[in-house]
Amino acid sequence: MLKAGKPAAEVAHEPDLVTALVAGGEAVYEWDLNTDRIDWTGAPHAVLGVAPDCPLDSGDAFLKRVHPEDLPHRMIAMSRHFEGGEAFVCEYRIRDHDGRFRWLEERGIAQGGGRGARPQRILGILRNVTDQKETHGRLHHLVNHDPLTGHYNRARLREALEHELNTRCRHGGQGAYLLVSIDKLALVAEAYGEEAADAVVMAVSARLETCRRAGDIVGRLAADRFGMILDQADENATHDVAADILAAVREAPVATPAGPLHVTVSVGATGFPLPATCVEDAIAQVDCALRGARRRGSDCYSEYRELPAHWLVQKRDLAVLEQVQRALRNNRLVLAYQPVVDAASGDVAFYEGLARMKTEDGRIVAAAGFVPIVEEMGLMRPVDRRVVELGLGKLAEDARLHLSLNVSGLTANDSVWLSLLKSRLSGRPDMAHRLTIEITETVALYDIAESARFVQQIRELGCRVALDNFGAGFTSFRHLRALDVDMVKSDGSFVRNVAEDVDNQLFVRSLLHLAHGFGLTTVCEWVENEADSTFLRQLGAGYLQGYLFGKPEAEPAKHQDAPVAAAPTEDALRASA
Repeated sequence: MLKAGKPAAEVAHEPDLVTALVAGGEAVYEWDLNTDRIDWTGAPHAVLGVAPDCPLDSGDAFLKRVHPEDLPHRMIAMSRHFEGGEAFVCEYRIRDHDGRFRWLEERGIAQGGGRGARPQRILGILRNVTDQKETHGRLHHLVNHDPLTGHYNRARLREALEHELNTRCRHGGQGAYLLVSIDKLALVAEAYGEEAADAVVMAVSARLETCRRAGDIVGRLAADRFGMILDQADENATHDVAADILAAVREAPVATPAGPLHVTVSVGATGFPLPATCVEDAIAQVDCALRGARRRGSDCYSEYRELPAHWLVQKRDLAVLEQVQRALRNNRLVLAYQPVVDAASGDVAFYEGLARMKTEDGRIVAAAGFVPIVEEMGLMRPVDRRVVELGLGKLAEDARLHLSLNVSGLTANDSVWLSLLKSRLSGRPDMAHRLTIEITETVALYDIAESARFVQQIRELGCRVALDNFGAGFTSFRHLRALDVDMVKSDGSFVRNVAEDVDNQLFVRSLLHLAHGFGLTTVCEWVENEADSTFLRQLGAGYLQGYLFGKPEAEPAKHQDAPVAAAPTEDALRASA
């Protein structure tokens, strides 16, 4: 830094310093404020990127090259320095000989004039910081933007949403937040590869841009999800933008390395500052709206409506979800064991381990009180992992116990859950053959191929697999053959009062006949009275489960000694019919 009182002319006689300044891309100046003359040392034309004959010998000539937007910033910094409050340091843009702008850092010190008087001159140094600014800009872009699409990332979009919501709350007007999800992107990645999936994401990103109005903001929230903040959009405008998005994505196939693919999206939306009054509300509401759109199928749009009853349900669901997460952290998720009896002998054949949650005040919550909510929120995997840990621990404790455990549809794709099962069963075939994994029929039918692979992996470990809620999805012969399960458990709604309900009798008889035709073991659930039990035995049911034989308890009441029986023969089935 120049010492006060040493003119630039003297510096010119120090060749080593001049060489260092030129090498460092810096130039030293002395600006006489009375005459507006500037004397330079170093290489000012190189630093500023202007031709050697370009006049730079006056303050006026120099300031003409400064970016108009940056002039006030430089003047304010200089005025504060003159007042004695702050050092004169600032960064601004200056136009080079190509008409482009480069960044300079200027540091200076005023001399002469005394306290309260106007300075006589300024001694300063200019340094080219364009490369540093561009590097900083790239880093800032990476921190705030999605690398694939260039749109805002999740964190930056949340900040923008908060800003827009606060602006609307202060100044009025209505905005909207849209959540756009690419339908079945995971299947595209699995079938055609990640490059094809990336091509779909980039194409959808580009088409969202065509639907974006001036002032709207787009961000990428997850692999298959985008968020769009609509500025000054009422309900009609929101609906129009959503319709444009659906049409833009749908109208033409996407070019991918695997060939053209037809793609659709689902869109959920909510408004702000009503019904959303904060960022958390907007995110929860738009997610709820998207789930509503997906329930209607692909290529659909749904807008969140603040109906009091619905909002209360959603708030309750979020509270339950938080309870489950705390229960997982504090080991308050446990199993209750319900016996499954041999239909012929009445002896306990095995137990089903059912998830239960202990609340902080000691109450026990059945699975029906939290599992549907956790599944709806897509957070069932940690619950399933905890269930299998508890079940395997119980099997390790009791060498005579046979146990079945339920898993959700998400677990069929959970490599962590499968790895956990494999590691715990490694070298323990005695435990594996005493374990049955239950998957629901409706989930299995959603993706037969994926479900079949899951079943095969479980059976290769030595475990059995049961198809739960058999009958709810109307499984066909082809589906049963593809799934290759060991056992089917009839949907309880068809079993209850089967001894008196003719329609249920016909349905149960058909289901049992279908299962027995494939040599599958059968279990009838929800058996609550002797009449139903007797009727099901006559139909040839293999096993019975329900309150008639025992409610879920904290510990298995007794053990079974006989292996799980095979399905009845055709002769037995015909005799029972």
